[in-house]
Amino acid sequence: MARIFLVDDDVDLVAMNKAVLETKGHEVEVAFNGDEARAALAAARPDVAVLDVMMEDTTAGFRLARDIHAQCPGLPMLMLTGIREAENIKFQFEPDETWLPVAKFVEKPITPDALAAEVEALLN
Repeated sequence: MARIFLVDDDVDLVAMNKAVLETKGHEVEVAFNGDEARAALAAARPDVAVLDVMMEDTTAGFRLARDIHAQCPGLPMLMLTGIREAENIKFQFEPDETWLPVAKFVEKPITPDALAAEVEALLN
């Protein structure tokens, strides 16, 4: 069993993904914006973080990923977002140590089972 930290402002999506991850045997902590996530991070002690990008503003998740990386440098993070479509961005986002310090960047929508598989891959 792993501890998953799920951060997204979409309450229904969080509930669905939390339920699926829990059926896979994981403990899931949630936050609905960057400030909640920063406040809960230490107590959550996650093994993996799953972050949205567009929460309180269009780039909140990018800032949150950098803050989490600074506090927990070894924590694998999966970033889920629909920012490319919403903002009509033509280029692909790629993880890097400075701007986007996440293990993987995945476009929404993603099925709950696909999310569970992505989390499992990060845990292994």
